[in-house]
Amino acid sequence: MPDALSTTIPIWCTVLNMALLPENPLSSNLFLPPYLPASTHSQITALIPTFLSSLKELNLTLPTSLTKPLRPLWITQDSSLPPPPDSDDDEDEDQEQDQGVIFQEYRPVICCTASRRVVGSEVDEGGYIQGAGDDTENWALGLTPDVFWANTKTFLSAAEADVPDLIIKLVEEAKAQRQSAPSGDANPATLPRKQLTPHLSVRAISPLDLSSPIPSSSQQQSSECLILLTDTPTPKETWLLSPTLLRVGLGKHKTASRNLRLALTEICSFATRFLQNHQHTNAADAANNAEPPQIIVACDSGRDLSVGVALALSCYLFDDEGRFRVPDDKVVFNKTLVKMRLGAIMTVYPGANPSRSTLQSVNSFLMDWRN
Repeated sequence: MPDALSTTIPIWCTVLNMALLPENPLSSNLFLPPYLPASTHSQITALIPTFLSSLKELNLTLPTSLTKPLRPLWITQDSSLPPPPDSDDDEDEDQEQDQGVIFQEYRPVICCTASRRVVGSEVDEGGYIQGAGDDTENWALGLTPDVFWANTKTFLSAAEADVPDLIIKLVEEAKAQRQSAPSGDANPATLPRKQLTPHLSVRAISPLDLSSPIPSSSQQQSSECLILLTDTPTPKETWLLSPTLLRVGLGKHKTASRNLRLALTEICSFATRFLQNHQHTNAADAANNAEPPQIIVACDSGRDLSVGVALALSCYLFDDEGRFRVPDDKVVFNKTLVKMRLGAIMTVYPGANPSRSTLQSVNSFLMDWRN
């Protein structure tokens, strides 16, 4: 079973229980899969207070709707599931509701895995490899949950040898559909976006972004600027298209994340100039009911590179009160600040999914920005 299901999720369940329901006597209970030894349970239990303190240090606004503690439940190939409830019209309604109850005193978190436990060597039983599902970018060929669930019948009916080509075909079709240009008077400024802070938002790239002409001085919206992160590497000298448009060619996947480290210097300089030229940047100007300037960051998914850039801009250009400031010798960036800003972003945008490589590039840039 992946560590994410066997330990990470149980840890988070307990930590969130203690943070959200501190008065509930069941909140401090830690539940792990039965195959893990008691020593592992003791070691993790001893770390829970530290994890809880780390969560509180982020100063996040946490939801208050949880009424029962969370408890993980594991479903594997060896699990025996109860039969589905009958749909007999004569069945008592209360009894029908009880059939769906897993825990009376907890909210279940279902951890479902296709892995099976292999005792002994890591490679055994017909080539099964423990942990082979890690790093999906190395084997999934771009397959996402949305594409998979929309095409489950197609996948299950396909021959195993045809699955890789099928994945590539369906992923490309989904990408083309997602990026199909809207009709009518649509323009990049009207595309849906996810607001992360008063000044920063992210979205997926649209064909409109790549096909629209460079805005003239009279057409540019002075209150918005757009940073496009494209999957075709381009020279740095070609990135700046206008005072409100930066098109950065980073490449794909891990290559893009690595290239982001060097590109962040140009990106932050571009955003700094935009905010400096705007008269309503700081919160004090909001008293005049002026719309705050908007920095929109777009990448292929709208969830990875764009979120990483927004995180870097949040740390680099704004203080803890959300006020614009240009970094000087007194500004210090550390991992605690990055974690706090990332936590705030994930709270307002749970769908964000910056990769480890993207976050490493952001950390590297912020820790060494003076160099």
